[in-house]
Amino acid sequence: METHDPQRTRDADIIIVGGGAGGLELAVRLAKEGHKDVLLIDRDTSHVWKPRLHEIAAGLGRRQVDELGYAGLAEQWGFRYECGTLESVDPEQQQITLAAIPGREDQASAEVPTRVRGYRQLVLALGGVTPDMGVEGVLEHACLLDSPDDAERIAQQFSRGLLANHVAMETAPTGDAGLSANQGSVEGGAKDSSGRPYQVVIVGSGATGVELAAYLHEARGMHDAPAPKGAKVEITILEATETFMPGVSQELRESIHQRLEEQGINIELSRQVAKVSPSSVEISEGDESVTREADLVVWAAGRVGPAIVEEIDALESNKKRQFKVTPGLQCLGHDSIFALGDCANIDEAPLPPTAQVASEQAEFLAAELPRRQQGEPAQAFEFKDRGTLLSLSSAGSVGELSGKLSDKLGNAQGRKGNDDLQVRGRFARAAYQGLQRQHQFLLLGPFKGSAEVVSDVLRRSMGPRLKVH
Repeated sequence: METHDPQRTRDADIIIVGGGAGGLELAVRLAKEGHKDVLLIDRDTSHVWKPRLHEIAAGLGRRQVDELGYAGLAEQWGFRYECGTLESVDPEQQQITLAAIPGREDQASAEVPTRVRGYRQLVLALGGVTPDMGVEGVLEHACLLDSPDDAERIAQQFSRGLLANHVAMETAPTGDAGLSANQGSVEGGAKDSSGRPYQVVIVGSGATGVELAAYLHEARGMHDAPAPKGAKVEITILEATETFMPGVSQELRESIHQRLEEQGINIELSRQVAKVSPSSVEISEGDESVTREADLVVWAAGRVGPAIVEEIDALESNKKRQFKVTPGLQCLGHDSIFALGDCANIDEAPLPPTAQVASEQAEFLAAELPRRQQGEPAQAFEFKDRGTLLSLSSAGSVGELSGKLSDKLGNAQGRKGNDDLQVRGRFARAAYQGLQRQHQFLLLGPFKGSAEVVSDVLRRSMGPRLKVH
């Protein structure tokens, strides 16, 4: 029997599938250290830092949130990029298969056929998605926020829906105290546009839902169909549990809750959504249900790995569609396959699905992959939590810092120990922007990174208040 020769079929020493915060940073870091035989594969042609998707949903264009083309970054640093979607992994042959790219509707064949790519080491950085939780109507009638395309759909639906609602109130028959989009009221012969507000329902009170609520509250003038002055919107966050923003400290939770309520955003706890319809959500209350009107529903409940994880039988995964990995991020039973970010899970130490985790894991693997190629023993990844930062638009910025920075600031304030330090206002905003600057400088280098900072500052000074963790 003929034995497999990896050298004969290898297309790259290291293949990275997924160009998010983790995958793209890993490719750049490896290339900077001289490892040029790296192939980055992503279904899209450009990268947007995921913590800024809320800004796109609030009406900013991709270029305004520092969209970066993969091909340009590959040329700058010396790695390779190929557009493609993962279809399967064959660990024995050390190969992956990329799905065919369909042609136009008038083409009988695929525009790009199925491709096979061989590797010496494979890194799966596939990111995560929002699960529908088995709730009827979510995929058909609710919006998700997993990609720039999702964010643009939210922006368009919100802006056009808000405008349509306002126009409906303007043109409603007179003499009726309207409570719906098709009704209005008059007083002294003048039309009254104080009828039913445009209803936005956000399901989930994690960082995604909270930040999106705050930004949509301020976003009515930022879209392709800006609403006239006086158009009204009502935003409600529905949380299935009894705890608002589970996973953060009580002090931070209370601060955010108060700021959102001062904005006029409604927060309702213990609200289990049972069904999403085109114009409403159905909420379970024991054996009964209550129907709530909703012009726009954004489903932001939870995080799991992508569906492809379940289809790769050769790699072990958990119920949340995450690859099971060792503390060194190696897929169980496979020395040459690694996974990072939202699609990976260390059973002994589960980590939150954040860009911060993916970025630190990329830094770890940039040193670990070459070590493992030299036959050195595996090391364990250790997450250094730097805290949680959120910007709530006009409600200001707030968050908690952890680690060395928290210790230094705490000691300066006379505090001792390793407690998290809560920050607000300009310092919280500066801390968040510092995380993004670090990402930009890594990907672009000092010269281009500095130019992008200047450009971004000018855009920020002319736009709405900006965002998150």
